[in-house]
Amino acid sequence: MRRYAAAGGEELRPALERGLTQTLDRVAAGECGPAWIHVLCEAAAITDDERVVEAVADASRALSGAWPCRGTLLEAMRSVDACLAAVSVVGGDLLNASIDELERIVGLVYRPGERLPRFLRNPDSDDGGVEEHVAAATALLTAHDVTARLPYSMLAEELIQPVRATGGPEGPPYARVLGRLARLHDDDEYVRAAVVVRSSDYRAQAHAILEGLASTVEDLEAAALIGIATDEIARTS
Repeated sequence: MRRYAAAGGEELRPALERGLTQTLDRVAAGECGPAWIHVLCEAAAITDDERVVEAVADASRALSGAWPCRGTLLEAMRSVDACLAAVSVVGGDLLNASIDELERIVGLVYRPGERLPRFLRNPDSDDGGVEEHVAAATALLTAHDVTARLPYSMLAEELIQPVRATGGPEGPPYARVLGRLARLHDDDEYVRAAVVVRSSDYRAQAHAILEGLASTVEDLEAAALIGIATDEIARTS
């Protein structure tokens, strides 16, 4: 979809249409999770097919209807992030509901200077790892995208620092967060207004992560995720 949106290419249309049809079938069968909502949101930007907008509305309604989240922090943040992304397509009350749920979750799990937990119901249990911090930062950055509220992006930057300090499994979602932070740091007005981590070359770190991953790619899904992250980071330059 991104290649088609950027450069056209009618040779891509059959595969694109087939993939969207399969995704719409997933929504109709109640099988569309957060990752597919993001796909549908991107599709809505390049097609006037009302079925796509309806599918985003149906899928985001199914996610938000299960709130308040009670399971893992990872699942909760991915759910909120997808619904925040869907706001640009469906609007309505979804924004307020998504922000309310995000702030409820943050209130449960955030302790200044401490790592995020794995579970919402027992925030004093096992510490979360890279995935939890990346998912939380991602949702907060999306919240900033749709509201322009600085506390969300500043907290996202704070939460990603333990990952940078201690390392761990590094994948495309982590690189994408770094790329989004790099884009914010490129904005002089944002840097003047926000509290930011100085001398943080997020873009270079993201490139290094993706270059390392590219040498070990073994399947199409991994290659696609790396390609998406690389494209996003290139657009922040």
